Amino acid sequence: MFLLPLEEIGRARPLFRKMDMHLALQAILAGQVEAPIYVDDVEHPHFALTWAMSRVYLAGKPGNRAAAEALRKVFNGVLMREALKAGHEAYMLSYPDASWEPFIALTLQEREPIQVGRQYYAFKEAKANWHAMLPAGMQVRAVDAALLAEKWHNPEYLTEEMVSERPSVEDFLAKSFGVCLTRDDEILGWCLSEYNTHHRCEVGIATRGDVRKRGLGTMLALAFVEMAEARGVARVGWHCSANNAASGATALKAGFEHVADYPAYLGWFDPALNTAQRGYFALVNDNFADALNHYEKALSMSEAPDWAYFGAGCAAAMLGQTERALAHLANVVEHGAEDSDDFRESKFLTSLRENLAFNLLLEKLDKRDKGK
Repeated sequence: MFLLPLEEIGRARPLFRKMDMHLALQAILAGQVEAPIYVDDVEHPHFALTWAMSRVYLAGKPGNRAAAEALRKVFNGVLMREALKAGHEAYMLSYPDASWEPFIALTLQEREPIQVGRQYYAFKEAKANWHAMLPAGMQVRAVDAALLAEKWHNPEYLTEEMVSERPSVEDFLAKSFGVCLTRDDEILGWCLSEYNTHHRCEVGIATRGDVRKRGLGTMLALAFVEMAEARGVARVGWHCSANNAASGATALKAGFEHVADYPAYLGWFDPALNTAQRGYFALVNDNFADALNHYEKALSMSEAPDWAYFGAGCAAAMLGQTERALAHLANVVEHGAEDSDDFRESKFLTSLRENLAFNLLLEKLDKRDKGK
């Protein structure tokens, strides 16, 4: 693999033709986001690799085993070093189509990334008036220097998202835009532009947990699109996980239309964390034997996350392995990974509700939580 000189970026553009809906990638190709582009041949490239933050992109035509080995060296070398240095512990790998999957499996086989479904939406037309949706006591504010100059109880809730794509708050204010939802001195939600490129942008959106399921996300999205159109943005895109029903529903309610489903790979650079996450994905998809296997494998590795004990306990309980479940849950109490509410509310632990040992663990958690 060869690092493509900046003045030669144009050689890579045709390879990414099928990935127009990924605006972060288009921003790289437009030179608006500084990112390395690696190709298999500088003069006549057949495939390319690039990345921005934790978003990784492959395009062109997949190569042979030697090409996979060359790509693996770049991924495990400069890509991983730069990602970890920037504080990114995970990556999302996007690619043009299913023909890439054998090549990716060969390249990243020891990393065992998780294949996930993704969805892309594009704004079509507003389906409501956001002003009429605004609850009493709340305000929708433009995200600008004047807003940030005011005293907020939780300013980091907004500013941390502002620098998720831009290098600084100042750079965001100069090149991006957005709206946020406030009440008194608190920021309750935000909807911000991402990868503004060629009269296009994408949406980053969230509302605080205590005010969700009230239509506020839809309202923020509508207010954001109104601002985007006033700024001359012609196309607003929205990416989300295929299993994030709430995000997809919010997009549709705000007037976005579903454009495409596409696959991606999600992975964590730390092997123990990646293995534990594979356990989590298996658990929430009711693959309990697979979940338990991955959780226990993660727990046998150094630097395993403490929350894997809880997941292992849940998986074992669903498999009817009570003693095994209790052994893992006892470690939850010791390591402090979860609180008593997680024990009480988890649907995976229903079979243990009347178990004496389980309730003794619950009492210990209650005492520990009260002592915090």
